[in-house]
Amino acid sequence: MCSAGYGLIPVDVPIASYAATFAFGHADSVAQDTDGTRQWWECLSRWVGPQREQPRSFSALAARYPDSSIVAVLSDPYLRACSNDLRDAASTLSSSDNLSVVGPGGRCAEVEDLVVPVTAALRPAVGGSLLSLNVRAAMHLLAEVRLRGDAVRRPLLAKLMSDALAAAPDVPPRPAGERMSDDQVRTFIRERLAFGPTSATSLLRELRTSGLSCEQARFKNLFLAERNASAGGW
Repeated sequence: MCSAGYGLIPVDVPIASYAATFAFGHADSVAQDTDGTRQWWECLSRWVGPQREQPRSFSALAARYPDSSIVAVLSDPYLRACSNDLRDAASTLSSSDNLSVVGPGGRCAEVEDLVVPVTAALRPAVGGSLLSLNVRAAMHLLAEVRLRGDAVRRPLLAKLMSDALAAAPDVPPRPAGERMSDDQVRTFIRERLAFGPTSATSLLRELRTSGLSCEQARFKNLFLAERNASAGGW
């Protein structure tokens, strides 16, 4: 598991709760730019971590298992934060084709050649929401590889991704939501905040799912204003 609080850790290792993210603009952001998040990841890689003797970076994992395949499923912020480490891991493996990054394409030039790009057009083929699309895309690709009995290598994953996109059904565009005034948005936010703290992202998603509309930046500003006004009641 790739964690902004712990680094690279086994998925089943016990950890304490923490607040840290590689995404920018949050109270829990570990840095304000890509260089900062890369330095943070490098520092985490040097820390012994919650379980001794375990690889603490992708390059350390590659060094321990040089003939194996590594598939990293990463969102945009995590891809950029780990890019130097991923490049080192690719050069450490017996073949760089044994390292694949399933995630957004065109976001980090340093590792673009390692990425098996995922786009929203794949969603009809694998289902679910956009938030978990990278994970479901990776599961789909690995299931296809297993059926074929082939080795997990990036060129094959890229071909399977291309095939999945070509076979994905077309989805008609969603109708535009009803645009809300500032007062309507404020009322919506206040009603939701009455149930306790939440995030602008989750509330905006709820609003849009209901068929209403508000620009992301405008919603965030209104959310912050209402949250600050309500903070004394929490």
